[in-house]
Amino acid sequence: MQSQILPSRAALVDRIAMQFEYGQSLICLVGNSGLGKSYLAESFITDKYSDFSKAFIQLSAHSKDADIIRQLMEHTFRAPLVDQKLSLTENFFVLNSEQPAEPCLWVLDGARHLSDELITELQNLAARAPNTLYILVTAQAPNLLPNALDIHLEPLSHAESKQLMRMFFSELPPDDDPIFATFISEARGNPSVLLDWQQADQQLDLRANMPSKGKQKHFFIGAFSLIITLCLVAILYNKQLLDMLYIKQGVAEQPSELLPEPTVLEAQAILDEQMSAVQTAQAEVANKESPKNNETDTQAVTAILGALLTSPADSAAIVEDKVKEIDDLEAEFIDVKSLADNEGKSSLIPEVRQDVYQPDASEDTSLEVAQPIPEIQSEQISAAAHDNTWFLSRSDSEWTIQLLAVTDKKVASEFINQHGLANFRVAEVLRNGRTWWFVTLAPYASLEDAKLARAKLTTDLLAAKPFFKQISQIKQQIQQSQ
Repeated sequence: MQSQILPSRAALVDRIAMQFEYGQSLICLVGNSGLGKSYLAESFITDKYSDFSKAFIQLSAHSKDADIIRQLMEHTFRAPLVDQKLSLTENFFVLNSEQPAEPCLWVLDGARHLSDELITELQNLAARAPNTLYILVTAQAPNLLPNALDIHLEPLSHAESKQLMRMFFSELPPDDDPIFATFISEARGNPSVLLDWQQADQQLDLRANMPSKGKQKHFFIGAFSLIITLCLVAILYNKQLLDMLYIKQGVAEQPSELLPEPTVLEAQAILDEQMSAVQTAQAEVANKESPKNNETDTQAVTAILGALLTSPADSAAIVEDKVKEIDDLEAEFIDVKSLADNEGKSSLIPEVRQDVYQPDASEDTSLEVAQPIPEIQSEQISAAAHDNTWFLSRSDSEWTIQLLAVTDKKVASEFINQHGLANFRVAEVLRNGRTWWFVTLAPYASLEDAKLARAKLTTDLLAAKPFFKQISQIKQQIQQSQ
């Protein structure tokens, strides 16, 4: 008998042994979880039938029938050759015919994990075994094994509960302790609950300093303030990221905007203002000075107009130099007393502008004069008509190569005609109150196809830094414009 077992439990062990001796070969010990069925089964197999071949198997959800049969045969016979294809009964009879088995005691803890086939085999073997075979099974519900004797394990009484705790705990509160008495009554005779008693957890110290409400209030206020601060920082950070994103998009689109004609018109307007201030001086110079001086003034004006027709980056520096020269002329002839008539004023400018396209040989050869912009035909302008309907009908997964973004339809038409684009598509989008024209090459089924097409573009088109744009983005901008 195990050293620590209650008298009532020891009497139950003797009753099970007596039932086996009366001829009952299959007994099922029934009880709720925690009542000590496993402990009682271990006590039974340890203290009873010392001369039997014993097998104690603790079943689980992972137990398989083949493993259970193999373990039972290994505890019953010496070095058995278990056939996995045969059932428990067949293996037992085959091995018993080779080497007769001694009296056996099998204890299976956890009958709920047994399969129906194995339960049937245990029943048949208990009834048909040629030698003495006692089978003890533990279960939580009765009638789990038909034809088996169910012996119920009852909870401990109040006195047995205290007696069990005194076996396992050296120091216990007095019986009149309210906390201890409540624990005993609420355990309801369950040994597993009784043995979970913790002396330190069941003490109530009224002298312990409870946390003040003021400290708890300050803690919650501090935590709430920290959460609010983190939320505000996250909002500001997201706003800054959005602003940076918008700025980068604007910078990425700005270099692609070409406005050659407005730039020339602005420079020409500045020139007209300067010319109106010195027309009087030029008329007097035409009457008094030698043809050499007239030629010098004409060259200056010709150089300015030629600079206006060059690239915008070079024209600014050239115009500034020539304006300084005109200011010097104005200071030189500031004391001119007579003025030319209006007819003479208007006749001077056409002559100067005519000389822009046919400069003299003495003109500065380092100054590059751009060719005049060719006249745009009506069919070329119509080629830049928008393809918004086409974009809206395309799939969102397709890609385009954006070559140009301008606010002048005429500039877009010139760009298309200049480069001879074939598969171009033009989108008209309204942004910030202004109409924009996007010149793109489309469609491309994937981004890799668009990259291959971009590598085949000419050097002039690559200089404009074209970039990839998904059709879904263009469709969104067109829908926002409507």
